[in-house]
Amino acid sequence: MTCATGSEKRPIRGAKRGDSAYRDNFAERIKELRASGAPTPGAALVNPPAVLSDVVVVFVSPKTASNVGAMARSCAAFECETLRLVAPVCDVFSRASMNAAKGAQYLIKNALIVDDLADALVGTRAAVAFHPWMEDELRADADAQPTPTFYDDLDALVERFPGGDAASGEKLALVFGNEADGLSVEQLKMCDAVCSIPMGRLVESLSVTQRRRDYPVAIL
Repeated sequence: MTCATGSEKRPIRGAKRGDSAYRDNFAERIKELRASGAPTPGAALVNPPAVLSDVVVVFVSPKTASNVGAMARSCAAFECETLRLVAPVCDVFSRASMNAAKGAQYLIKNALIVDDLADALVGTRAAVAFHPWMEDELRADADAQPTPTFYDDLDALVERFPGGDAASGEKLALVFGNEADGLSVEQLKMCDAVCSIPMGRLVESLSVTQRRRDYPVAIL
């Protein structure tokens, strides 16, 4: 099959069965996971278990449906299967959201949707907020005491908050604000720590879908 662009014709790209042994093997593994009877593919990961089985990602008031899908896909890429959405102001089940999820649509369908951050943090042992404007906003709030701990060093953050509690089943919550405003002062105060990643002077913040391999993080 070809795709015409002006007077030119170029082959339509796309891997097919037999083109790549790696992709064929991956597709077979996904089939096996989905046929295991587990509620989600990640729940079937036993040996070893899902990398971030003790983590819940909380997305507060997302405004763009495609970003919900991108967040779900990022969660699945790092084996985190617990997604909670707080008061979304977009249609999280829209085609734009599902298309952006690309294989992780089940995370959106299974996501817990609540009205406020307090409800999203139920059953968690600690919450880490990712926000580009940390101390200035909290310091300016006279009622911000006690303030969460501030981090701009991911290694120090991971050392302090290595994950959830396997014994109790309580998870570590990673909290992200929306695309325009991030998190409010009140929401930051509900978290145990606030993390921001120092950046260059030309870009204010990272996209919500940007993550680091050993710890899924982003700032808005």
